[in-house]
Amino acid sequence: MGCFALEVAQDNRLSGVPILEIARTPIFINLGILGALIVPLVSQGNVRNALTAVSLVCLMAMCGLIFAAGVMTFCGLVFLFARLLQAWSARRSNYKLPLLVAWLTVNAVYLPFFFLKLPQFGSFMSVGELALLWGPAFLVFKALHFIHQALKGRVDFAAPGMFRRYLLYMVHFASFYMGPFQKFAQFDQEVSTCKARVSWANAGRGALRILIGAAKMIFVFHVFNIQYFYKSGYYGPFVDALFANAPEAEPGHLWLMVYLFMFRLLLFVSAYSDGVIGMNMMMGIRVPENSRWPFFARDMPEFWRRWHIQAGAFLRDEVFIPVGGLKRKYLGFFAVFAYSGFWHFPLPSTWLAFPALHLAIFYATIRWYAFCDSQERAGTNAWRTIGRLGLRDTVFSATLGMVFVFHANMLSVLFIHDHFYGGTRILPRMFGLT
Repeated sequence: MGCFALEVAQDNRLSGVPILEIARTPIFINLGILGALIVPLVSQGNVRNALTAVSLVCLMAMCGLIFAAGVMTFCGLVFLFARLLQAWSARRSNYKLPLLVAWLTVNAVYLPFFFLKLPQFGSFMSVGELALLWGPAFLVFKALHFIHQALKGRVDFAAPGMFRRYLLYMVHFASFYMGPFQKFAQFDQEVSTCKARVSWANAGRGALRILIGAAKMIFVFHVFNIQYFYKSGYYGPFVDALFANAPEAEPGHLWLMVYLFMFRLLLFVSAYSDGVIGMNMMMGIRVPENSRWPFFARDMPEFWRRWHIQAGAFLRDEVFIPVGGLKRKYLGFFAVFAYSGFWHFPLPSTWLAFPALHLAIFYATIRWYAFCDSQERAGTNAWRTIGRLGLRDTVFSATLGMVFVFHANMLSVLFIHDHFYGGTRILPRMFGLT
């Protein structure tokens, strides 16, 4: 069943738009901030229990009893599953097969969430939004990471309070919806020592970070959403109507909306990360940075080091390295982007076209840098020509790289955010092919 908060947010409007729509796209700051009020009032020994209780209450208030019960059941089963797999891997003296079983099982559980809707959201929540904006996606990240750490012997299930430590890691509400992803050991240590960092100075820094995120969200909502998206009838984070109506739209209009969609997407992640980092800072919990001006990335690898940094860390540790790391880097790149695509929505465009495009760009980038380095060492005419044209280590090359990276990413996100057509309707129309 739903909850009173959702019904109120759905029935009341601000500037003609349901408060529910404003609040959820995305919720850059949420009820998890209550932890900042609770942590100073309890002892260090009781912080974990207090934050867990607050998180569970917030989960029920925001998403309803059924959703909260499903999250708790999932968390309990993952913990039990991790113990069983740890014992199995110990008997085998090898954890590769148990890890594969874990990946297949957890992602099989995750798959149905792409096709579910919360009844409280009605027509404002499209297919796939539950998985990305309401917690299951990052819950899967944390579950897979925890199981992997258990298989490596880095989780002692006999340690006092291990389940409580694990449960808070999974449901900590301030970062439940969209991360940033944080490793279990790091988060556990932060919570265990958070009282030492609770101060008026950190509270002020956290509040300032929240205000910065709020300013970004106000800009996104009032400039991007109200002025462009809502006026065109495009609602929700993934603006399904834009993709559905693409064949009837003018190419110029589509290019404008896709530019705005990309800028909005980048600001969403940055604003949300500001809010989460600020809320946790007020509790004395340090959360790693998640966005460092990706607009200024000069090549594609740098872009992914600047944007969704912690999701990138998860994909590096849990996908790229297990696949083979640098020894099989191109297979690893493809696997990383294929899983990243699947994590957004399971379509052939997300786990084939999206990774193939990025693999081609990564390959070309690596080969270009290798070619330039070899020509520079040899002092060839080709290197002198590259220098005269300003194609390496110049303001011109950096600008050219930024323009290319932005456009390549802008077009590639259509594969993963067009949940019904995988970009097959909008891309041809943008280039005047239909």
